[in-house]
Amino acid sequence: MKFGTKHIKVYLPATLLGFLIVKLMVGGTLLYMKSSALPVPVLDSRPALAEDADSPMPSQPSLNSQNVGASVEILECKRAEIETERRQLERERKQLTALKQEIEAKVIRLSEIQDSIQRKLDEQKTIRDNKIKHLIKIYTTMAPKKAAALIEKLDMGVIIELFSRMKGEHVGQILPHVSAEKAAKISERLARRN
Repeated sequence: MKFGTKHIKVYLPATLLGFLIVKLMVGGTLLYMKSSALPVPVLDSRPALAEDADSPMPSQPSLNSQNVGASVEILECKRAEIETERRQLERERKQLTALKQEIEAKVIRLSEIQDSIQRKLDEQKTIRDNKIKHLIKIYTTMAPKKAAALIEKLDMGVIIELFSRMKGEHVGQILPHVSAEKAAKISERLARRN
């Protein structure tokens, strides 16, 4: 049988694949045997160096009592810091809660004072309104000339309040009997008010 280039193309990849499988199997077996005989750390951070077979394997760092003691001391310091911070936060939380309650109490007190003032203002407004209504009734039932004489003696604010609430016909009957200067001021103030 004669082999040509056609046959080499077919057998060459199959042969290479066979050699590769054998190499992997032999390498895996050697690696398994070596790892069971010589324990090597899995996560060794040292760079891989070509070492002689005669050189001894470096020993793993062992946890001695000094390292453990230092670690425990560091953890205790951290725990103490955290505990101090926790106590400080607790004190601050209590202070904030007390301040919040104090502010809420003051807001309630201010609200009560505001309500009290508003009630008093409303009462005074009601009393003033009743007095103005009473004066309106008096001045509208009087003769216009007598009402004008009394109105001349009143404060300008009261006159404007009276006239702004009176019917126009009553104001028209009283105003001609008031002095011309005062009547002009009253008219001007009434016009600005409306």
